[in-house]
Amino acid sequence: MYSKTTKGVTVTVTPYFLDDQSSPQESHYVWAYQVNIKNLSESTMKLNHRNWVIIDANGKIMNVQGEGVVGEFPSCSQVKVLNILVAPL
Repeated sequence: MYSKTTKGVTVTVTPYFLDDQSSPQESHYVWAYQVNIKNLSESTMKLNHRNWVIIDANGKIMNVQGEGVVGEFPSCSQVKVLNILVAPL
């Protein structure tokens, strides 16, 4: 689990290895990510853009950018939690 708080908004990401979709003998590994956004600030936040930097076990860097997440632009008012499942990458 990885977590970072900025301006009262905590983003926590938990990666999950998808064994049934992976093929280690072919060096093919599939992961899903649970993203939890907790807003403890006094403002409503909206997820307009994402920029995820993913580093694999070999040090290979994949940069995933785009508008919103899973085709949506979720918002989160004060003291609320957003849960987003992103699968697979």
